[in-house]
Amino acid sequence: MISVSLTAKAVRRGLFAAAVSSVAFTSLSFAADEAAQNDQSQKESDKIEKIEVTGSKLPPMGTISATPLTVIGKDQIVAMGIVNVGDLLNKMPQSTVGLSPESSTGTIFASGLNQTDLRGLGSSRTLVLLNGRRFVGGSAGDTAVDLNNIPSTMIDRVEIVTGGASAVYGSDAIAGVVNIITRKETDGLELDASYTQPEQSGGEKSQYSFAYGTNFAQERGHVMFSAVFAKEKGVMATDRDYTKNPVYTMYNPAYTADNDEPRRITYTGRRKLNWISEGGVFWNDAGDTYSWDKNGTFHPFDMGDGVLEGPGTNGNYCTGDCEGYDPVNYTQLRIPLERQVYNLNADYQVNDHLRLFTELTYSHYTADGISSPVFHQGVEVSSENPFLSDEARAIIDADGGSAYIYRMDTEFGDRTYNQKRETKRALIGADGYIGDWNYSVFYQEGRLDQDTHWYGQVYDDNYLLAIDAVSDGSGNIVCRDQSNGCQPLNIFGEGQASQAAIDWVSASAYRKADAKQKNAGFTFTGPVYELPAGPVNVALSGEWRREEASTEPDANMQEGRIFGNQSLGYSGAYEVNEWAAEVSVPLVEDVFLMKQVGVEMAYRYMDYTSVGNNDAWKLGLNWAVTDDLKLRATKSKSVRAPSVEELYQAAGQTYESFTDVCDANNIDAGDSPYRKQNCQAVGLPEGWSASDDWYHSNHPGYNAGNADLKEETSDAWTMGFVYTPSFLENFSLTADWWSFDIANAITSIGVGTAVKYCYDSESLDNPYCSLFTRDASGDIVSFVQSPINVATYKTKGLDIEANYSYDTESMGLFSFNLIATYLDDWRYNPTGFASDLDVYVGEYTDPRWKGRFTAGWHYADWSVSAIASYRGSGVLDNDYTAKDVSYNNIPSQTLWDMSAKYQINDDLQVRFGVLNVFDQEPPRNPYTYDNSDGYYDTNGRSFFAGINYTFR
Repeated sequence: MISVSLTAKAVRRGLFAAAVSSVAFTSLSFAADEAAQNDQSQKESDKIEKIEVTGSKLPPMGTISATPLTVIGKDQIVAMGIVNVGDLLNKMPQSTVGLSPESSTGTIFASGLNQTDLRGLGSSRTLVLLNGRRFVGGSAGDTAVDLNNIPSTMIDRVEIVTGGASAVYGSDAIAGVVNIITRKETDGLELDASYTQPEQSGGEKSQYSFAYGTNFAQERGHVMFSAVFAKEKGVMATDRDYTKNPVYTMYNPAYTADNDEPRRITYTGRRKLNWISEGGVFWNDAGDTYSWDKNGTFHPFDMGDGVLEGPGTNGNYCTGDCEGYDPVNYTQLRIPLERQVYNLNADYQVNDHLRLFTELTYSHYTADGISSPVFHQGVEVSSENPFLSDEARAIIDADGGSAYIYRMDTEFGDRTYNQKRETKRALIGADGYIGDWNYSVFYQEGRLDQDTHWYGQVYDDNYLLAIDAVSDGSGNIVCRDQSNGCQPLNIFGEGQASQAAIDWVSASAYRKADAKQKNAGFTFTGPVYELPAGPVNVALSGEWRREEASTEPDANMQEGRIFGNQSLGYSGAYEVNEWAAEVSVPLVEDVFLMKQVGVEMAYRYMDYTSVGNNDAWKLGLNWAVTDDLKLRATKSKSVRAPSVEELYQAAGQTYESFTDVCDANNIDAGDSPYRKQNCQAVGLPEGWSASDDWYHSNHPGYNAGNADLKEETSDAWTMGFVYTPSFLENFSLTADWWSFDIANAITSIGVGTAVKYCYDSESLDNPYCSLFTRDASGDIVSFVQSPINVATYKTKGLDIEANYSYDTESMGLFSFNLIATYLDDWRYNPTGFASDLDVYVGEYTDPRWKGRFTAGWHYADWSVSAIASYRGSGVLDNDYTAKDVSYNNIPSQTLWDMSAKYQINDDLQVRFGVLNVFDQEPPRNPYTYDNSDGYYDTNGRSFFAGINYTFR
């Protein structure tokens, strides 16, 4: 990235002015403290600091960029107890939660990932850069970056561009760019330690780091090495008071079609499934329910306070001190992480025209996702089983000699998804000047190795053999089929199985995966012509990139031996060559109502081995009306190429039940005028119906990638202003209206949807019909559920930012910052058919308003700040009415964080604070209270402290 030279001197007012020049920016609650430190460093050295600017490879034209930019400084990150930068980015109004330690609980291969998601358009549509360059993806086959690999203590600042940026950076920048700038230098040895303690147990965080920097060759060379060790403990539902007392949905017993009662209401408190338990449940033909307790004693099932009153599935639950499966005991709210990250940055100024530099990163971390134990629904046992008591055997014999047991198999422990991810990145580069032109070249390689161990599993076949126990006639209990060393398994009650049986049935699974990224590029920047209003600057760049990934499941997964469906391995790769040009043209300067006017243009040509060629472009306008008022606008086309996984993921077996719309019972349903003629066009006669066998079974198929995918395209625009009134010093107000319209978006289609829209489309020449096949009789006998280019996204809204600082002689400096986003529209259509359009704006996942307010005070060696994070009210679903549910409305929430920092001397600093000061819980709604989507805080009130010491 081409950098812009700015004087490092930043006194309080100067810092504010510089920040406004990169509008918009996040006002740092400790800006005054940073300014004071910078001022002191300026007195010690008069050197020039280079500051990279995200959003363009050209120097900014005048005092603003056409593309809105938000900057988060290191003080705000470290001082607020942030251990993982993803935790901060997910709180910014412009973004929403991607995969995170909260939202990835229960997943197999993604547990622990920490990704950001600008505009809610998906993590794969947000490009994350490290020092202006790409970083290897955080999961095999996916380019979305895992923020666990970026240590928060080594970040200098984070720059966020919210707008289509493919013309500048290439694929994946549809929603915008997050550019993480790391520190390049430190003076001596710096030690830092921090600890966060929630008021309730679970969720504790600790981080320890050291950094050492030195100069050499008369300060022409710099080296900085850092190491960070971080640990974040997990949180279970049983660790928090509010999740110990859950809130669920239930059918309303008082509902009728003719009254004002809603169909569904809430139930607060613990409830348990009364048809499955850890000890085992079955019921006889008379409808009586029986179970086994922890001691293996057979007895009638204890319904406690009785079953939930009402229709539908209410009867599946019992309340009070009843038996049954309680999901609260197995629910994980946050995945534990342990991380180690090492960085080495070095550069050497060969001469005035050449600087060599390198960046090395090594990261290793583990994460453990947890879900319930293996469970079996309706496994058949015979009354001959010698583990049965006489009482149980008599009841089973009375019903024909067999029973079907429903059971949570706790003998094998919770299913645990242990992730070990190791990331390596090495970069070398050179930059400098040739005459008036700035150049930069680099080459880098990155690699991710991802090992997943899946514990708490069972061999399906062994389990069924082991529970089929008989007596050998000599008083010994054995398996009916004693081949392969089968050991009889007692499933009647908790903890009744022998260790030998547990060992014979237990299984684990393993998958090795890796991703590799190779990337090289160059940029030349300089003036080409002098206009009356200033120079015309041009940036010419080229880039080559190779992305490859592979997965290799073990035999248990490939052959489908374990609880769950089989999974196959794959490998795939693609390469892309890109050529780009940017031009900034100053048109007018110092004319009435046109203090400065200029345009920015960018064009990028991309040639992929996977999807062919495409292009991206951007056109921007900067118009400084006066020194106080500046207008800006951009129009852009961006693209996202499909990932390796979307293209080449191997077929994994699945079973689905779905409707065949060509059946005589369905062919006249729906509102498509094409269904009947399309069904007949494939050879199905009038009155055709699927066979009885087809209706009586789930149908086998596969989930797989799609090598025929094309790139997504997005049209985006922004329009806004920057107001810095001369009559109010150190105040700025920015507002930017933005819009995204994404076509041909990649989405996975279920087989039921594919069948429907194959025949409801205008013709059979559509992307759905190729996803399934029929046999000679007409039955659908195979299918593949794979991603295709049919979805659309449309979203628009307004970003607002206001900054003000006031410096007093006696009371110190006060600073205030407000960032808010108003969401005007957010709609998604997974198929392109009007009936499938989903409007999400105003739902709790996408509220109308989100905001973040920061107030800071700096006095002498003290810095104090308060931050309020606001999430607006919404509804659960825009389609629900008061007659549907009683819990559709979800209230707004504001969380307050407080912190303080004290500079004891030039070398020693301490910090402390309280997060979620008022201990706000997630809204008491069935879909939000346990924060499974990561939108609300699960830790509750937390206290943190940190210390930083530098040996000079």
